Amino acid sequence: MHTYIQVVNQVLRLHKGLKLHEFGIHYPLDASAGCYIDLWVAFAIAFRVSKLELNFSPCPVSYWAFDTKNYSIPLTLFDRSKGIEPYLVQLDRVFSIRTPPLNVDNRFECLKELFLKSVELTDQQFETILSSCTSLERLRLLDSPGLENIKHTVPHMKLNCLEIYHCSGLKNIGIFAPNLVSFKYLGPRTYILVKDAKQLINVCMCPSWRYGEYPITNSLGLPYRQSKDFGFDLFAAYFPQLEYLMMDVRSYTVLVSGFFGNKIAVDFIIAVFDFAIELEKIEITTVYLGDPSNCFNSFRHSEIDLNLVRESIQQLHERMPAKVQLYFLDDL
Repeated sequence: MHTYIQVVNQVLRLHKGLKLHEFGIHYPLDASAGCYIDLWVAFAIAFRVSKLELNFSPCPVSYWAFDTKNYSIPLTLFDRSKGIEPYLVQLDRVFSIRTPPLNVDNRFECLKELFLKSVELTDQQFETILSSCTSLERLRLLDSPGLENIKHTVPHMKLNCLEIYHCSGLKNIGIFAPNLVSFKYLGPRTYILVKDAKQLINVCMCPSWRYGEYPITNSLGLPYRQSKDFGFDLFAAYFPQLEYLMMDVRSYTVLVSGFFGNKIAVDFIIAVFDFAIELEKIEITTVYLGDPSNCFNSFRHSEIDLNLVRESIQQLHERMPAKVQLYFLDDL
């Protein structure tokens, strides 16, 4: 580790440009190297980095042999109200690393991508990063057990991709990103609210630890609940805009609300059966049973094409195996 730190410092000394496109540290560092990592991050910010990656994933030997503590980013580095001049002064005086003049108000305007793995984050740090990095387009977080209730209630207009993997302490996720295109989550069962994401076409969620990171292809894998009944009302508002749906459901009864007979909804129900091995019954209704404030594409009953709904129900009866009970709850 000492040799690696020396190499990084020497690379920073040799940098002559006024801007960094990409800056990444991929090495099993921990909190004991925090004083150096702080300076490296400050260096990247000072050079207006576009893509910042900190991957401190421990190798298997060090992970099992030692009780290490993850590095944690100081709030001062990402808080707009705080200055990072002390870090820049230390870079200059201690390591002879010069940085360009820094505009404090615009220091994150170039940061488009942030990838953090095995970096300890708190809920406050998560909120601070999103609040300060208003140009951020892609945020990927892996192995940060300190996160519990993360939220961003102010609309983040640039964020279009959010990925959260293996954050074992998570209980709630609340994101307000109107231009979000892709949301991927792998970890423990948690309450998730993705608000007003009208551009969303790619959603992957699974409460299982069996899989690694998701592929690039568009898919929707919804987590199953511990009860025998499972409703998809939370995501019904996004079904018409999603490009491809893939289900990983272990449930006896599935309720699909907000059904109005389009091909996406029919294929979705077929996909439910394909992936729900123990499925016994599917209930369908044209009434949207979720929170109306989350459904931006809802239909009044008078606007629904009843003929299309009847044809779709008949098509489902023909395509579904006889062992599955298919119930349409509306009186058409």
